[in-house]
Amino acid sequence: MRFRKYKHAREDRDHDHCEGCWAKFMESGPPDVLTEGYVTDDSSRSICSTCFQDLKEEMGWKLV
Repeated sequence: MRFRKYKHAREDRDHDHCEGCWAKFMESGPPDVLTEGYVTDDSSRSICSTCFQDLKEEMGWKLV
């Protein structure tokens, strides 16, 4: 897992959702949109800071 500024992984999509709580990630947007968070090494899954803290031990997530 890495913490980084959100960058959409696919050109046909402008946002992703946290795998834990479904919070929205976008490169920019309204105040309730997340613009940074944790991503898997292949950038296929996004995790918000709250879910990362809550689930890191259970899921065995390690920061790179």
